[in-house]
Amino acid sequence: MRVSHLYLFGVAVATLGMVAAAPIAASTQDAPSASPPTAPQLSEKQQAEVSGWPSEQQAQYELWPAETQAYYWELSKPRQSLFWQLPDEDKIALTAMTGPERDAAWQQLESRAASSPR
Repeated sequence: MRVSHLYLFGVAVATLGMVAAAPIAASTQDAPSASPPTAPQLSEKQQAEVSGWPSEQQAQYELWPAETQAYYWELSKPRQSLFWQLPDEDKIALTAMTGPERDAAWQQLESRAASSPR
């Protein structure tokens, strides 16, 4: 085989390698990073409620992810009270649940709360 054929063969292999790698490189390039979720905008009533909490409770709330903060405000007052009794890891896990899984978790939490002595 001639040297020029080897050179052409090398160029062809390199070209095919680049074409094959292009989709992979395109998918791994830095995509515009999604900004982290921001804390929910609180209504005046919600802000007044937060301001009335003890400072340690306010600090704990501020440490929650934005999704957990938003989920807290979707809860009824009895569930909000129960939510505060959970460890932060459980709050975050509950926030991540959806549909029947979340409903079942709340039923279990509420039944435990109802059966525990006050």
